Amino acid sequence: GTDDFGQTISIEVSSKEQGIVRQIDRALEKIDDGTYGVCDVTGDPIPPKRLEAIPYATMTVAAQEKLEKGMI
Repeated sequence: GTDDFGQTISIEVSSKEQGIVRQIDRALEKIDDGTYGVCDVTGDPIPPKRLEAIPYATMTVAAQEKLEKGMI
């Protein structure tokens, strides 16, 4: 049981880390094409405070919330 739990935790962390790496890659693409700081969903500017907190953010908070709720 304990080994399965440890493996499950390891897989979940790995998936979460992979998601962050994908977000970082997308942010780097946006830097290259000159759209860094612009929401992928709405086209609105991403507030500088959000980018300071999460430099790899590619969506505004509102767009991110809608995505997480399955609304987009």
